[in-house]
Amino acid sequence: MKRRIISFLLFLFCFEGFAQDKNTFFTGFFPEVSFTKSLPNSNKLNFKVENQHVIFDNRLTERPQFDHYRTDFMLFHDWKLNATQSMALGVFHRIQDGANGNRLVQQFAFLNRLRGLRIAHRMRTDQTFTRGESVEVRFRYRLASEFPLNGSTLDPGEGYLLISNEPIFSLQGGEFNLENRLVLSYGKLYAKNQKLEYAIDYRTDGFFNNNFRTRLWPKISYFYNF
Repeated sequence: MKRRIISFLLFLFCFEGFAQDKNTFFTGFFPEVSFTKSLPNSNKLNFKVENQHVIFDNRLTERPQFDHYRTDFMLFHDWKLNATQSMALGVFHRIQDGANGNRLVQQFAFLNRLRGLRIAHRMRTDQTFTRGESVEVRFRYRLASEFPLNGSTLDPGEGYLLISNEPIFSLQGGEFNLENRLVLSYGKLYAKNQKLEYAIDYRTDGFFNNNFRTRLWPKISYFYNF
């Protein structure tokens, strides 16, 4: 079953890339660091930094480069509602050449367990404020599932696969857009409070405005809980 899912996702990567003749494509390096502080009543405070550097952009040159694309700082307060549901509020600051911005985020998440399979649902709305631009309003829904590679539970020292897909619907200045993010990750739990993930993050957008764009991010993420 796991092999079939992985094969299907790889097929989607290849198919969607070849389905567009003239599209914008860029790729690069995407490190991420996340720190989560446990609070009373099982609540959490999460701080995350993401940094994206472009190493190839077909709009600029056919030669490799290493240019800073954007850096994002995020802070979330997560309230646990019950054993399977939570809500969160977040603030976000982006550093990007000529387009620094701020964002407010509202989130609701819940978990399903089906015969040992964990399926995580995350719904977000956010509002992005960038100087000189109209406010961008988005709705996001992410579906994710994690597969331990040794047995039915994940223990320290063991690896896992994480698969997620997230369509993002946005409205800005009267224009509607759709983005999709498909991520395939391999992770390892080094201790109960530390893990490291290696991922391929495949993003597509511009489906409705004749400006189709593909971004492929090799990604490495470090998570620490305390």
